[in-house]
Amino acid sequence: MPVLVLNSSLQPLSVIPERRLIVLLSKQKVTFVDENVRALIEESISARRLDLERPVIVQLLANVRVPRMALQPTRSNILLRDDDTCQYCGKRTRELTLDHILPRSRGGQSTWENLVACCRACNGKKGSRLLKDANMHLLRQPRPLTTEYAGVFLLRYPKLRAAYEEFITGFHGSQAKFMSA
Repeated sequence: MPVLVLNSSLQPLSVIPERRLIVLLSKQKVTFVDENVRALIEESISARRLDLERPVIVQLLANVRVPRMALQPTRSNILLRDDDTCQYCGKRTRELTLDHILPRSRGGQSTWENLVACCRACNGKKGSRLLKDANMHLLRQPRPLTTEYAGVFLLRYPKLRAAYEEFITGFHGSQAKFMSA
């Protein structure tokens, strides 16, 4: 199970492997946001066997400044944006290729607006032609993934995202009770 690391301001920073969690714990850089998970981890560490079935969320003790970075149109980011769906026929599968809407042979670049997820059949049908020449159309217009969603990487981990959203909802609920008291 991957581990979600939050900044001290509760902003998602990254998802790390279990081994990195052990290093951060030994250096006393993080704290757990759930005491039940803390107990499970401590038992696992003392047993020298880390079997995590529940999502683990830890919070850094010191705030880390995160520079704003533009996300690159990598294969995994394009597949994430297009929700593992062929943008020509709508087929959902993990075995997708990337297609340049304006083919590279015709001057097309590898940009957010020119790359889409595509099944092998549609990619073969389109080839190096333009959409109108191949009599094909896009299901939706491609656009860049923005970093406005504070942790785009959470989209890749549905269990972690659900645990984080539950934690934030509970955290804000307890803050509201504290403020009204």
